[in-house]
Amino acid sequence: MENLIIASTLKSPEVKFNINGELLIAGKSIPEDSILYYKPLFLWLEEFKKTSPPSINLTLKLEYMNTSSVRIILKFLQGLVALSKENIKLTIKWVYDFDDDDICEQGEIIQESIKFPIEMVEQRP
Repeated sequence: MENLIIASTLKSPEVKFNINGELLIAGKSIPEDSILYYKPLFLWLEEFKKTSPPSINLTLKLEYMNTSSVRIILKFLQGLVALSKENIKLTIKWVYDFDDDDICEQGEIIQESIKFPIEMVEQRP
């Protein structure tokens, strides 16, 4: 099992999934094919859960997401919430710029959808 590191592009976020359970998705998420882009993340998570991790800490620092990215991230988060029911401690942080009401609101909507607490972190310059 290795860390999953994907560099950001103009259309896709940076991904840093570490085998210590620290996960990060940061940047813009407007890939041409969201399902194809996010597939390695789902595959990595499947392998990772076989290691019986005690905890997973996901930080989302998204600047912008298109509709297909919102759907796939929601599906990913639902998978993480399912893992939390298997005695894996899960924390999710949603980091947003203090003046970005849209991304803040998106985090709140996702929190309601997954029915799991998300720590909303307002970032100031």
